[in-house]
Amino acid sequence: MKRTLIIIVTLIHILLINLSKLMIVAMLLLVFANVVLRYAFNSGIYWSEEIALVLEVWFIFLSLGLGVKHRLHISINLVNRESMPAWLNKALDLLADIVFIIVGAVMVIYGIRLTQFTMRSIMPATKWPAGILYLVLPLSGFVVIVEALFHILGYNMFDEKIDAYLSGKGGKLGDIFRSES
Repeated sequence: MKRTLIIIVTLIHILLINLSKLMIVAMLLLVFANVVLRYAFNSGIYWSEEIALVLEVWFIFLSLGLGVKHRLHISINLVNRESMPAWLNKALDLLADIVFIIVGAVMVIYGIRLTQFTMRSIMPATKWPAGILYLVLPLSGFVVIVEALFHILGYNMFDEKIDAYLSGKGGKLGDIFRSES
């Protein structure tokens, strides 16, 4: 059961990384095309700014959730970690994970409320519900909670194998989950 859960979360993690990559590339191409059309041909894509904003917000919040896995968020180190006792480092890591869980819960709860509230509004250019912009908030909060819980529980999340796979040095997706004998 534990291994299955870890595999599912790992696959979702890889999916979200690839989705984030796709979003940033799509946003870049859309903004670039709009700038070229606007300045070279005196026209533009009227919905490009809205779509770029949606892609940007989704990219940022998905990346926030994924950053918890590798502890990539900004931190202030007043004392060098190596000079502190191991038990204190573990206690501070646990405290950081608890704070992440609280922040993730706030994102889920209030993200759902915000999404429901803004679904009644319509974005002017695309005519999409404005809640689409904020739908990523509860999703990202859930990812933050799961990654922080996995840190607390000390689960092996195939980090080295995922990094090798995503960098193109690790073979196929199925190779991530093969155990070493």
